[in-house]
Amino acid sequence: MGITTVKKLTTFPAGTDADDLAFDELIEQMIGDDVYVAEGTLNATDLAAMTADQATIASNLASYFDVLGELAEKAAKVESKNTALKTRNYKVAGKRTTTLELNLVGISNLQKAFLESSAFTGTTVTMFLQNTEKDRVIILNGMKWAVDWSGETDGLFSVVLSTEFSGATSDRVYVYKDIPATSGL
Repeated sequence: MGITTVKKLTTFPAGTDADDLAFDELIEQMIGDDVYVAEGTLNATDLAAMTADQATIASNLASYFDVLGELAEKAAKVESKNTALKTRNYKVAGKRTTTLELNLVGISNLQKAFLESSAFTGTTVTMFLQNTEKDRVIILNGMKWAVDWSGETDGLFSVVLSTEFSGATSDRVYVYKDIPATSGL
């Protein structure tokens, strides 16, 4: 005799299936990783072409991105909340707001000055976070960032970059893991 009150999910968002929810698909924490930055927003075609393999990523990072720094031990904080409209009997989903903070360490005086300038804070940028093994990346696509800094150790600063945006995260935050060294062609 089977269970009759629940069933497996049958509808997933486009490009997602049940296997994508498996434990093996979880992304491990990325510590000591590099952050790259470029002005503008990547479109879907550029994203697919850029993340094909590690060699392609390295080539594109060298051609189009600048090294921004290294992630701190507690690299990031993300909150994505869906405002709910309350009725008498239930809640209806409303606007989604996402806040994101990146913590960078070892920032020099010149880097700090750049991050505080309008060349960075007033510009839409794409950030590319890559682990030291080069097989995992997180792309933060087309956002404007605010900068706060603290502390000085041997002339280097810790910087917190923060942003907030409304709407779905599907066109802003991309996570890739197990990226092959080469495409095998």
